[in-house]
Order: sequence, then C-alpha cells, then structure tokens
Amino acid sequence: MIIGIDTTYIGNEIPGFKGGKVRIVAVLHGGLRPDADPDADDYYADTEEKLARLGGVTAEDRIDAAPIRPDGTTSFVHVDPRAIDLECFAHLQKPRGE
Repeated sequence: MIIGIDTTYIGNEIPGFKGGKVRIVAVLHGGLRPDADPDADDYYADTEEKLARLGGVTAEDRIDAAPIRPDGTTSFVHVDPRAIDLECFAHLQKPRGE
C-alpha cells in the first residue's frame, strides 16, 4: 500500500522541511518529466488500483503529500516532493556517479 502511508521527507528541494513527516495522498505519475501533463488521465494516481495500472512509483514521479502536524492531523496545504526524496522511495535513487 502506498496511498495513505506516512513517511519522512529526506530531500533538500523543499527548504526547511528535511525530516518532516508527510502522508501520501497521490502519485503524480511522471511529474518530473518535461512532457508531464497534469491534465492527463494517467497523471494523478490517488488509488492503489490506478497506481498499479501505471506500474507503481518510479524515480520520475512526484508525490502529492500532506504534512503531518505534531498532533497527528494533516495540513490542508500539500507539498509535491520528488518520490526519491521520501524515505519510503529512497531505494529508487540512482547511485552516485550514474
């Protein structure tokens, strides 16, 4: 399961957010590609079924994530980190030098 899980932001792209906890709301499929189309039917995967149909999470994806407050609730303001900048997808990063 991907949608709805909690994880930690480990990247540097969002200033001051490293170590912040987030809840995954959806996967922005191919969100890092220059030809990404936010209006395409296959861009916003907010169910496990749709995500599976698209082949799961890749290093080219961004994630629609809600920051988790100290009381456990989520913010209505979302962030869209690169998938590889979340602890649960760090394995998708290419080793340095590739």
